[in-house]
Amino acid sequence: MNNAMEEQLRIIPIHRSLTRPQLVMGCDRVLFLMLCMVVTLLAGPGGIMSKNLVNMLLGGALFFIGRAALSHMAKADPGMSDVFKRSVRYRAEYPASGTAGFRNVPKARRW
Repeated sequence: MNNAMEEQLRIIPIHRSLTRPQLVMGCDRVLFLMLCMVVTLLAGPGGIMSKNLVNMLLGGALFFIGRAALSHMAKADPGMSDVFKRSVRYRAEYPASGTAGFRNVPKARRW
């Protein structure tokens, strides 16, 4: 009886929605919402409300070019923005050299 229980493997389903990156229109969700906010501020009060055609065209061009760039970035790696933010945060802790703490590495003794 004990051998039969040991031979059966325990299967735990991992749902795809838990591992899938959060994308909106093929872009990273946070970056896309920031892009929409900037375009709205550029084209809204400065464009439509004041009837400034240049700001409206600039906002539209910024939206389409920014969305294409964010979509291209998300296709390459959906977590690229998180990696960039983490690298900026830890920049002071990890020097840009081949070995960690390159200046403080003691020289090897020769026997």
